[in-house]
Amino acid sequence: MTFLTENNKILRIILLLIFGSWFTYKLYQTAQDDFFFDEIILLIIAFLGLLILIWTILKDYKEFKTSENLRSFLPTSIGLLFILTNIGLYYYQDNKTNSQTLISGFNDGGFNGFSVDFKTDGSYIMANGSGLGQSYFYGTYTLKDSIITIDKSNIDNCIKTNTLVIRTEQYFLPLDTISKIGQANYITQIDNEGVEIDKDFRF
Repeated sequence: MTFLTENNKILRIILLLIFGSWFTYKLYQTAQDDFFFDEIILLIIAFLGLLILIWTILKDYKEFKTSENLRSFLPTSIGLLFILTNIGLYYYQDNKTNSQTLISGFNDGGFNGFSVDFKTDGSYIMANGSGLGQSYFYGTYTLKDSIITIDKSNIDNCIKTNTLVIRTEQYFLPLDTISKIGQANYITQIDNEGVEIDKDFRF
C-alpha cells in the first residue's frame, strides 16, 4: 500500500510540474509573441492544471489524516507555488505593458501595423503584427529635445536606426472647417545626418 501511495504522489508531482511549467512558459511567451488563440490555450492548460491540483489536494489531505505528517502536502505545495509564481509573472508583465505612456504612435501598414510606446520610466514597447497576433520588442530610450535615441538599431526589419525624431507637419483641413491648415505631430526615423529614412513609415 505504501509503495502504491508513493507512486501516486510521484505521478501527481510530475503532472503538476508539467502543467505548471507549461503554463508559465506560455504566459511568458505571450509577452513576446501574442497570437489570437493563445488565451484559449492558456485557459485549457489552467483548467487541466486546476483539476490536477484539486485531485492532489484531496489525495494529500487523505494521506495526512493517516500519517499526520506535513510532508504529505508536498505535491500540493508545488502546485500552490506555481500558482503564486504565475500570478506574480502576470502582474509583472501587465505592469510593464500598462505603465504610464509618455509618447506613442502607430503606423497602419494595411493588414499589419507597427506601434511604438515610449514609457515615462525610460523604457519602450514596440509591436509589429495584426489582429491575428503581434510580436513585441522591449528596450530603453533617452529623449533630448525632440530626438529619441533607442538601444537598438534594427527591430524586426521595421526600425532601421537607433535615432527617431518628433516632428510637426502642416496639412490641409476640409474646406468646410474654420481653418484650412492644421498641424500634426509624428515620429519618424532619421539617419546620422538627420535625413528621414522612410517618409511612408511614420508614427
